[in-house]
This record gives sequence, C-alpha cells and structure tokens, in this order.
Amino acid sequence: MLCPLIVIFFVQSIEWTRSQKTLSLQTGASVTVPCHYDLKYIQHKKYWCYDASSAYNYCRILAYANTTQEKVTVSDNPAQSLFTVSMRDLQKENSGAYWCAVEIGGRYEPDVIEQLYLRVDSDPAVSVLESRVSGAEGSSVSVQCLYSAAYKKEVKKWCRSIDWTCYTVGRTNTSQNSAVQISDGGEGSFMVLMTGLKQTDAGWYWCSAGYLQVPVHLIISGSATRRWITAVTLAVLVGLTLLAGVAVWTCRKRHKATERNQSKSKERTADREHCDAEMDLAYSSVIFSGSKKQLGRSDPEKQKSEDPVTYSTLTDVKQNLE
Repeated sequence: MLCPLIVIFFVQSIEWTRSQKTLSLQTGASVTVPCHYDLKYIQHKKYWCYDASSAYNYCRILAYANTTQEKVTVSDNPAQSLFTVSMRDLQKENSGAYWCAVEIGGRYEPDVIEQLYLRVDSDPAVSVLESRVSGAEGSSVSVQCLYSAAYKKEVKKWCRSIDWTCYTVGRTNTSQNSAVQISDGGEGSFMVLMTGLKQTDAGWYWCSAGYLQVPVHLIISGSATRRWITAVTLAVLVGLTLLAGVAVWTCRKRHKATERNQSKSKERTADREHCDAEMDLAYSSVIFSGSKKQLGRSDPEKQKSEDPVTYSTLTDVKQNLE
C-alpha cells in the first residue's frame, strides 16, 4: 500500500527582530514606546499595529509614522533609526498585543516587526517614578523602579533598548559595570545609578522585574563647563559683532560727512571763482577820430601815398559790483 506523499510548505510571514516584551502600565496614564529599525529601512513606512488575540496577520494598523489617530501618535526619527509610539489615557481594554512594524512592500517579503504586549492595570506590578530623566554630561542620574510584592524575588534589570544590553542585580548590589550600579533594598523598589554620563548614554532603557518592563527615556545635556564656555563664547561673538557694526556705522558716517564737506568746499570755491571773474571783468570803449573826408576819397593813388590815421581812446570801465 502506497502512502500519499504530503508536502508541507512553511510560509514565513513574519520576521522577528527581538523577543516579546510585556509592558506594565497604569490606567489613565500615557506611555511612549521606542521602536528601533535598521538604517536600510529609513525610507520605508512605519506603523503601529494591534490585535487583541495576538495574531499579527489580523492586526489593525492604528497609525502610520508622523500621524496621529485618536489616542495614538507615531513619530519617525530617521537620524536615530527609531520611531516612537505615544498612547494617551490608557484603559484596561487597551491591553493586548501590539507590533512595531516596518513596511517592506514586497509580495513575498514580510514586514519587519517587533511584538510587545501591553498590560494595563489600576495597580501595575512594575512602574517607575519618572519615565523621562535627564542629566548633564559628566554628572550622574538615578532612576527608581517600583515593583509589587509578587516580584520581590524576580530578577531586576536595567536594559538598553537599542542593543538590549542589560545590567542585573544578583547576589550583590552592584552591577558588573562600574558606571551603572543597581541596588535593591527589597522594599518594593530598586535604584539604578548611572555615573560619568556621556552623550552616547542618551537613549531608551527598560526598567525590568521578571518579564515586565517599563520604558525610560534618558536625555544627556552638555556639561556645565561646556555650557559656560559656550555662553561666554556667544557673548564675546555678540560683543565683537556689535563693535564691528558700530565701527562700520561710524566709518560710514565720517565718510558721508567728509563727502558733504568736500561738496560744500567745491561749491564755495566755484562761487569764489565766479565772483573773482565778475570783479575782474572790464569794458573798453573805442572812440574813433579822423577825417571823414580823407576816408571817403576816391583817388586811389593819393590814398596809397597818404596812409589814413585813426585815433582811438581806450577807457576801462569796471563794473560796480556793489
């Protein structure tokens, strides 16, 4: 008896990027979730997807990047190869499976996704006092993570979101990294202390107890010394700019004054020359005297032999300018 040959095709419809995270959130609160992606996907569309039954193939797209739909805002930050999802006024019915997704667009190419599960409770098992902390470069910053009595014996972690590098609390109260210290007093909270902050420390972290996480955004500003130097430099530059402006204005003003003085000097010189010319102007009167009879002779021979004599008197008459 021949058995039928059964061929089973496995279709890969989902590309997993990281293991699933479960976020512990409080009713009525807001949350911002970081979604990292590869640089090669900068030009691709990003979206936030939800399905109550945890089935990605049936998930509903709540919002695309750089849009806001109802209580959801998705913002893309290509410079950090990251997009963030902000959800406001969380309610218990918002619990369920979500996906950070990058749309690939090919028929046989699956979208790149990362699954997260949101658990919204009135009394969350894990939380933080501040989900957004900041510190100056070179200084220190601390984060207090809270947990319920049920998670007292669970492993506590402080994880960097971009590469999932985690610092844990074991038998000792100090982590393996001297710049990051985690101390757990066993009284419902553990403290994360980061010292000697660098600009590269900025980014998203997860405060974790057991399988529950809470996102924390760390912002690093410039050092106090650097800010002081920058402020002094700016003040000096502004002062030099003002001085340069005053100098240029003064120079132009003097140049215009010189031009006006030269113009007035030329006008006075021209008036003086005109006046002198009028003062030196003279009129001459020419008075002819002689014999009309001689001038009117018709004998050319006598006229040649006898040269006519004309007498004149020149009299200078200057104009009285007064």
